[in-house]
Amino acid sequence: MKNIYSLLLCVLITTHAIGQEKLSLKESRNLALEYNQKIKIADEMIGESNANVKFAYTHFLPNFSASASYNFYHDIDDLKMPGSFLPTANSLTEARQGIYSGTSNVYFPGLDIKMGNIDYYSANLNVSQPIYFGGKIRSSYHMSQMGAQISSYNKDLQSSDVLLETDQAYWNLVSVKEKVVLADKYTKMLSALVRDLQNAFELEITTKNELLKAQVQLNQAKLDLFRAQNALVLSKMALCQVIGKEIMTNVVAIDTTISIDQNNVDADYMQKALVQRPELLMLDNQVKISKEQIKSTRADYLPQLGVGASYGYTSKIENLIGSSKMFAVKASLSVPIFHWQERKHKVAADKFRSKQTELELDRTKDLIKLEVQQSYFNLQEALQQIELAKVSMNQANENVELTQNSFYEGLANTTELLDAQAFWQNAHSELIDSKINYKLKEVSFQKSIGELAK
Repeated sequence: MKNIYSLLLCVLITTHAIGQEKLSLKESRNLALEYNQKIKIADEMIGESNANVKFAYTHFLPNFSASASYNFYHDIDDLKMPGSFLPTANSLTEARQGIYSGTSNVYFPGLDIKMGNIDYYSANLNVSQPIYFGGKIRSSYHMSQMGAQISSYNKDLQSSDVLLETDQAYWNLVSVKEKVVLADKYTKMLSALVRDLQNAFELEITTKNELLKAQVQLNQAKLDLFRAQNALVLSKMALCQVIGKEIMTNVVAIDTTISIDQNNVDADYMQKALVQRPELLMLDNQVKISKEQIKSTRADYLPQLGVGASYGYTSKIENLIGSSKMFAVKASLSVPIFHWQERKHKVAADKFRSKQTELELDRTKDLIKLEVQQSYFNLQEALQQIELAKVSMNQANENVELTQNSFYEGLANTTELLDAQAFWQNAHSELIDSKINYKLKEVSFQKSIGELAK
């Protein structure tokens, strides 16, 4: 396993030496948004919800339909009726009742109709228009519009998550790169000390023990440098994975300057969060949908009125009937009468569901307020951490310079110089960490108030 890892590392280092792809933070964000599957799914959901809005709107419009048929009957038997004297009745009333008293002198000569093959066709055109459905159509349309807004806010939410992940990967790469540079400087600093101690030992100015102390520290520094170089390769791979680049791409972060703005937080940041957070906007629309659902349920138990018209044509049937046309206008009215309080119970259930959604919205608001305040405090702490890290770095720079001078003047021993150099390395590392931490806290704060995906 170690051999495989070493081979992979060599390949990566060789590949990285061949060419580099420089990326700014903005470019990395755009690539991540284009590549991420969650964003693509969110886009498809937006397309679906927009189609549902158009579908709901069609219910306001007239509905047209047409039908046609063709019938063919092969070799129908001829229609024959024998001749006979027509029946007679004593009165018109008996005749209407089918009561006959005998036959008359009127003779029916019979009927002989040749049938053979029969074919005919018919066509119908219908149009209907809803007039009043208790407001159900309008409620359905409003719910579809709110559903489309929820899909849009969901994309903002997914985009915020992707941007946060991208920024974390990008700034981690910047941090590791600076740690490699720092580790290299520290290693060179120790190497120079070891050379001086080696020369001093050969001149019998210092002891073997002093030389060994520095060599041990140098070995540890070389190991730390090797680990930092490995971490740099892995951090590049991590960024490539987030932005959709080939995992072996040698990406280089070019936005390495970290600007610190202590006045970048508006006083109304909490109010901004309450009106911008996608989660709250989605829940707010869900509350509105639940209100519309109550209206839609009530509409099921209100009168429903619709009008329509139809036109039909039937071709003639040879030897039987001629062609016919028919035009009709119609209106339909449906009025619910009694349903054993079904409406009352369904509306009550919808109201309970609506109240649940409102309570969930209130609960989420409280959680978001807590999250925003915590993010704000974290950002302020990150600013304070930078200021203290700068002070520590300046002190460490001065300390290592004074200790080096004292060492070469014979006023400080090797241990004191090694400690001063270690403090110097640690102070610079802490400053790097504090600046990167500030950028991460800054982007987390922007996400918490709903501005990251703006």
